[in-house]
Amino acid sequence: MKRKLISLGVVGILTAGMLAGCRDDAGSREKLEVKDDSVKKYYELTGEEGDKDITVSWCVIGGKDEYYQNYWKEMKGLRAIQQITGVNIDFQVKVSYDDYVQMFTAKNYPDVITANNLSKYPGRMAGMYTDGVSVRLNEYMDEWMPNFSWIVEEFPQIAQDIRLDDGTYSYVGAFFDINDEEDRISSSEFGLAIRKDWLNAMGYEKVPETMTEWYQVLLDFKRNDPNGNGEQDEEPVCLASSAWKYFLPAYGIDDDPSILVDENGNETVIYGYITDNYKQYLEEFRKWNADGLIYNMFENTSLEKRDEKVLGNLAGAWKGEAQHFDESNDSSYISKLREIVPEAEFAACPWPKTADGYQWCFADINSCSSDSTVITAKAVEHKTDKAAAYVIDYMLGENGSRYLTWGIEGESYEVKNDKKVLKKGMEDKVNFHDKSLPKKYTYADPITVMFPQFGELSEYIQSCQTEEYNKACEVWAKGDTTYKVSAACQLNVDQIREVNDMEDNMKNYIRKMRQNFIIGRAPLTEFDTYVAQVKQLGADKYIEVWTQAYQNYKTR
Repeated sequence: MKRKLISLGVVGILTAGMLAGCRDDAGSREKLEVKDDSVKKYYELTGEEGDKDITVSWCVIGGKDEYYQNYWKEMKGLRAIQQITGVNIDFQVKVSYDDYVQMFTAKNYPDVITANNLSKYPGRMAGMYTDGVSVRLNEYMDEWMPNFSWIVEEFPQIAQDIRLDDGTYSYVGAFFDINDEEDRISSSEFGLAIRKDWLNAMGYEKVPETMTEWYQVLLDFKRNDPNGNGEQDEEPVCLASSAWKYFLPAYGIDDDPSILVDENGNETVIYGYITDNYKQYLEEFRKWNADGLIYNMFENTSLEKRDEKVLGNLAGAWKGEAQHFDESNDSSYISKLREIVPEAEFAACPWPKTADGYQWCFADINSCSSDSTVITAKAVEHKTDKAAAYVIDYMLGENGSRYLTWGIEGESYEVKNDKKVLKKGMEDKVNFHDKSLPKKYTYADPITVMFPQFGELSEYIQSCQTEEYNKACEVWAKGDTTYKVSAACQLNVDQIREVNDMEDNMKNYIRKMRQNFIIGRAPLTEFDTYVAQVKQLGADKYIEVWTQAYQNYKTR
């Protein structure tokens, strides 16, 4: 991605190295020889002597293992950021989301919180702000968050996605420019995968792209013993882990409310599960089931079943992840399968096209990572809110993003031909408390530590992953996502209360009838009766609520 240099006083040139024997402000770790000449320490800006030891408490979700409890505290990239900004961070690692919920119940939360879309809080980001838990960032943007200000000014899509309906900015995260090809590719880590060696054995020169092609390929997998063991034990397509949803784009519908655009460009929110398109989907899968092409679509042991089928040389296609293609990882699907099938090859499949040849994209390509970060009202109470804003904004700047993503130049990475690359030895395993992990993760781990960062993550992912990994992501990034309601379009607290019960009732009924239709327990002549029942359970109201939420989102 080509980005403008952010030159708002929070970025500059860094130098790096280790100074053995020195201590940092906490007095317990080696001091890092890092600096950013264009950035002043927080206490130098405030002129307050007491701010020299200012500490911001920061909650993250981790695990109970010893290494997790020390991961954020000791990561050198994060320590460098604290040292440069003069803001200490006290990381408080919650073992599970149960602890996270209890924290709010007890009204005992820290200055900053980072969590997966704050999804466990009623109403998520909007609810947290409305309840007075998180603060409005707008008031900090001019003085303490210039990088954040630049991002929302230069990238309207990001601004729209993270702005609440009343114009408030209440959270930040790892941002992506979804109109940029590299960012789209880096955001597309899931899709349909297929055994390329099986395709080759059946005489196919390319992967299936339409539902007609998929049906023929799966039928050949079923009938022609591609695993070569003399038995008809292949599972042509393993639909465990909700892979059945990955065929919805062929019918122009999403798993949640979708956007239908007419010939005049007018948008309408629809619920795909009560459309004729969904009936066509059911007809196709009913045929697949009758011909023995799917087995475990309705089993609960999804991930375990997928592992068993793929690694047992039984699955022809499945819900793929880019990491499955990573030949450098001994524990990846391709590496494990090659222990018993040395010639095994995988291929990523494009999202299946509609009957008229259009390609929708099912990938979750969003402008903000699922891990969102807020400054809480406790920070205002503790008088650490400005320091929190300052250190968070540095993470969004060019150099702060590098520390979060790559670590320290000269130690964990170097620049060659204007490109950053990890230094030799960074993939070597080292002992870190009770865990053995690649050395690079003691410097930075942008996939796990999804703190605010901008403009580095895509480059890191594509330069540090294998060619096979990146090729898969590139395939899954293709297609039109405009039929999907953006993840940034969320229901407010009142709307959630309004639809919660009806949504559960509808989805339970839809799930039951999906199985009945596909396995033949209910004839598709009853589809209209099924639609009437879904509407009786609240579909029209559900669409009305989501229509209002979408209109609010579009007019932000």
